[in-house]
Order: sequence, then structure tokens, then C-alpha cells
Amino acid sequence: MAARLFTLPFLLLLTQFLAVSAIVALFFPLQEYLRFLGVPDRSIGFILGADALAALVVQLLITPLVTARTARRWLSFGALLLALALLWEGSVKDSTLFAAARLLQGAGFICVVASLMPLFVLCIPREMSGKGFGLISLARLFPAAVVPPLFNLLEISPAAFGTILQGSALLAVTIAGLIRLVPVFEQERLPAAGGSFNGIRQSLADPAILLVLSATVLLYAGYAVTYFFMKGFTAAVGLAGGGTFFTLATLVMMLVRIFGGRWFDRYDKKHLNVVFLLLAGGAVVGLTLVASDAALLFLAFVCGLGWGVAMPLLNALLFDRSLPELRGLNQNLALIMLQAGFFIGPWIGGLVQSTAGYTGLFGMAGGMTALGGLLLLMLKE
Repeated sequence: MAARLFTLPFLLLLTQFLAVSAIVALFFPLQEYLRFLGVPDRSIGFILGADALAALVVQLLITPLVTARTARRWLSFGALLLALALLWEGSVKDSTLFAAARLLQGAGFICVVASLMPLFVLCIPREMSGKGFGLISLARLFPAAVVPPLFNLLEISPAAFGTILQGSALLAVTIAGLIRLVPVFEQERLPAAGGSFNGIRQSLADPAILLVLSATVLLYAGYAVTYFFMKGFTAAVGLAGGGTFFTLATLVMMLVRIFGGRWFDRYDKKHLNVVFLLLAGGAVVGLTLVASDAALLFLAFVCGLGWGVAMPLLNALLFDRSLPELRGLNQNLALIMLQAGFFIGPWIGGLVQSTAGYTGLFGMAGGMTALGGLLLLMLKE
């Protein structure tokens, strides 16, 4: 019988992933809401990043513990934490308490996402890993593309945002409820093989896994630099397309995953990753030469194409190169690399921009992305 991707377990897990991504996307107007609450500007930056900080720390702690056998319990626990955080964020006004609620939110979020990965890998056929991870990454992108325009279309005021956050706690509870509908996999009844510290040591001793994880952190570090510094860059050079850059890039990333998923498994994933990482890296470096909005939007298209292919295909390549019992663990290691990239990129980027300007900044970011592609050339066939 031919392998199938669109099974009931996969669709239910994808729905849960879409729901938790939608919750994150709801925080698009958070900076405006914090100012409405009277939070000092000096405190807003930490509050905005507090959830990512918590997610990175918590995932480092729980990755050895989250296996196919324990995933459902961790997911339910994480969804409960997320619901409590949303209720708290919707009612608190003090900046310190809001920061604490954001930390709780990040912890709950990563418990949910880290629990979904060991279950996803049990229902993705190896010959459809590219398409499968393309759909997962599409589910992560879709709310980010839809939610911000909805806030503008519905003209939601900052005063109403707290109520929206409290109402979204129901969505977190729904995530916990949906896991009960997912049929139990045979592997969930087996002793944990891939979530122990021994499993981590085994993965990190594998040169192929190390290379893919290194490319992952470099990709997301370069992407995060471009994301966080684009507005300041366009303002500094007198261009008006800063916001449009990521609207277009995200649209291209989504279209690539919708219409290109069928091709992800037809060609060698190693070489596809190399080509599209080099393409994205070159486009980011090209930002140092941009002199018009038309050129900026062209580079947005190229970046979206490179990111749109490389992000899911790195996960798929990691899946293909992993031992079956370590696939879920390694996907969680990739999530740690993503979180690390979003911390390391802006942190180093701020230092580079302050000394070498935007030319040095985007040269560094593009170089990081391209280096990720060059590292993959070292993978043995």
C-alpha cells in the first residue's frame, strides 16, 4: 500500500500546530498595547522577547524528557500553562507581572510545540518528509500573514486587546482537547529510545546531524537580523518599503510551500538546501547595495524564495539523516537551534551595526546564511 501523508493523526496534529501558531500571531500589536497600559519604553523590549527567552531555556531542559511516550502529557501541561498565561496577560497591567506572564507563555508554548514534534515524525512517511515539513512550516506562517491585517481590518483598539487575549485561552484549551482525538501510535507504548540524554549524545556525535543543526542556527540567525533591523535600515537609507519587504517575502514563502511541496521530495534535499541557502544569503548581502524600493522588493522576493525552500527542507533533511528512534528528538534540537538563532542573530547584529553600520550588518547576516549552505556540502552522500 502506498504511503499516505494526509491521515487523521497528521491533520489533527497540524490543526494543533496551526492553533498554537495563531496564538503567537495574536501578539502582533503587543508593543502598542503595552504603551496603552503605560509600560515604560525601557521595559517593552524585554517583555517582547521574554517568551522567546523562556522558550529557549525551557526547551533545553525538557528536550531529553519529551518522547513519543510522554508527548501527550507534556502537550496537555503546556496547553494549560499557555491558557493560564493568556488569562493573566489579559488582566495584568504592571510591567513586571506582564513580563512574568510572557515568560509563562513562552514556557507553555514550547512545551506544546516540543510535544508535537515526536508525534509528527510518527505519521510522516520518509519519502514525503519534504512535503510534510513544508505543510508544518506553512501552518506556522499562515497566522502571521493573516492575523495582522485582521487587526487593521477590524480596527481593534488597544483597549480591547486584553479581552482578546483572555478569549484566546479557549484556543489553548482546545489544543489540549484535540490531542485526545489523535489515535495512539504503537511507538507510544514502547520504552523511550530517543528522548534521553544518551539520545542527545548519540545525535551530537553524528557529523551529519551536527552539520544540519549548524546550518539551521545560521539560517535563523541571518533571518532574525534581517527581520529586526529592516525597519531601521529602510528609514536610514530613505526607502519606504520596509514593511512591504516582509509582507512580500512571507507571501512568497507561503506560495513556495503551497505549490512547491510536491517537488521537495523529488530532488536531492542536500543540494536543494545548498542552492537556496546561497540564494537567500546572496539576497541579504544584496541589501547593502539597494538604492530603490523596486530593488528592495525584488530582493524580498528572492529572500522569500530562499527562506521558503530552505526552512522546511532543513527539517526534512534532518528527518532523513536521523535514526528512526531519534527523529523526534532531533526535530526538537532543530527548534532549539531556531530559538538560539533568534537570540544570537539580533544580539551580535546589534554589536555589528553599531560599529560597521548596515553594510556590515547585512554582510554578516547574508554570510551566516550562505555559510549554512556551504557547511551542507560537507555532508556525505
